[in-house]
Amino acid sequence: MSDTVLKASLSQEERSAIAEIEATTNILQLVTRLTGTRFAGIAKFTETEWIVCSAYDPIELGINVGDTLDLETTLCSEFRRNPQALFLPQISQDGRLSSRPVVKQYSIESYAGAPVFLPDGRLWGALCALDSRAVLFDNPDLAETLTLFARLIGCIFFSNLTVEGASHIQTGSCLTD
Repeated sequence: MSDTVLKASLSQEERSAIAEIEATTNILQLVTRLTGTRFAGIAKFTETEWIVCSAYDPIELGINVGDTLDLETTLCSEFRRNPQALFLPQISQDGRLSSRPVVKQYSIESYAGAPVFLPDGRLWGALCALDSRAVLFDNPDLAETLTLFARLIGCIFFSNLTVEGASHIQTGSCLTD
């Protein structure tokens, strides 16, 4: 499949919003520092696809902006079943998740993630951190921190994609609801 086809799932508005938001790159760098992982990304969900919107990939896993995967093959699909932060320090020890195609394709051993909700309550996607090595997620505040970053990302995208979203940011309700 060509890059044009793969990237077509993101609207022009979404690509523009992503390009405008330098903060997402900074958030992803912070996420790797906080989790101890060497990759972080933001992905949008459709009914069937996981679409990379932003990636910080210093270890060159090969996950790039615009890439798509079948949603059900990803670890992030778990947020549709349980919309809570998820930590998997050693995926190879988890019989159910270790067989996911994405785990094998990118040699993922550890995963930390949080669902990204828009301020109107819709599940939009996920903030995730990955590594090919086992990572001990021992910070007791990590779930809350990732959830706050995911909420901030949801607010940023919402405010950049809709006029209505700007009022949520201006009133501060986006971060305090």
